[in-house]
Amino acid sequence: MAARTLYASAFELLRREVTDPEEDDTDAGQKEASSSSALFILIVLLILAFFTSYVLQSKKIQAVHETVISIFAGMVVGLVLRLTQTTSILENVSFDYQFFFNLLLPPIILASGYELHQANFFRNIGTILTFAFAGTFISAVVLASILYIWTAIFPLEGVVVSFVEAMSVGAALSATDPVTILAIFNTYKVDPKLYTIIFGESILNDAIAIVLFDTAKKYMTTKSSKTLGPFALLESIGIFMLVFFGSLAIGIVIGIATSLLLKMTLIRRNPKTESCLVFLIAYLSYFFANAIGMSGIVSLLFCGVCMKHYAYHNMSRRTQLTTKFVFSLMAQLSENFIFIYLGLSLFTANDLEFKPLFILVTVA
Repeated sequence: MAARTLYASAFELLRREVTDPEEDDTDAGQKEASSSSALFILIVLLILAFFTSYVLQSKKIQAVHETVISIFAGMVVGLVLRLTQTTSILENVSFDYQFFFNLLLPPIILASGYELHQANFFRNIGTILTFAFAGTFISAVVLASILYIWTAIFPLEGVVVSFVEAMSVGAALSATDPVTILAIFNTYKVDPKLYTIIFGESILNDAIAIVLFDTAKKYMTTKSSKTLGPFALLESIGIFMLVFFGSLAIGIVIGIATSLLLKMTLIRRNPKTESCLVFLIAYLSYFFANAIGMSGIVSLLFCGVCMKHYAYHNMSRRTQLTTKFVFSLMAQLSENFIFIYLGLSLFTANDLEFKPLFILVTVA
């Protein structure tokens, strides 16, 4: 039996040597070298970002945030790569939608839900939901209306957008990140209620803006944006509500199921296995929601909230410490990587068209 296996392996190696051209080996070697170079650049940028963060924190410098430096560092490196025409590396560091949403974003969302102070959050849930839902929706509609009317009256550099397209831009711009504000709050020890409202709204704001953006994108691909009317608007709102609350239900169910699993079994006797299961089940909610057309972001967020509120108290002490540390660590790595990645993408993406006047009006 061993001889037969050895013979088959030798035959397969001989067949590959005869049928596969040598160029394939060369191309594989070049791809490996270019990917290693790209990873080297990204890791160096990450190291610089974390060291800069340490310096800013130790010197108590609040005028400049580390995320701004990460973005500009990525932009500078991306510009250098573009000017030097290093095509192989450019391809490896260009923005990839699946890489971003499947690998980089989930750790940040999970940590946001897991590290949330549940008592203050649920005590002010009414105010938070009002700001998150009404505030985000009003902001998106106002921005979309301004952009749509402005481009209809004064076409900016030949760019004319439909209202649905403008709505997707408005949704993207409505996702605010109050990192600097929260840092100032921490420094001056403001009212915990105010801090909780701002922080809680920012978490839900991101999730709602993403669902709103996805709803607009789905509507653009399934309907003609020129036929947008009252019925279509109500339909899009219904889709948004279905996706949001359906995803919320998935996250809550999986979070509670995790708590019951940990409570009714003796997995806590093996903290390594327990930690792995908690991590994998959390990601299960994200990919399951995405697979059935819901929002993985919303599902993962509320799965993290439920895990911390219920499952956390059924974990071993070692798993409690491990999950809190690992989730926070992964979120910090992902967050810094995302800002560097976005800075790089400004000059490494091949399909971008720069419209300075359009950008100015949109941001203003």
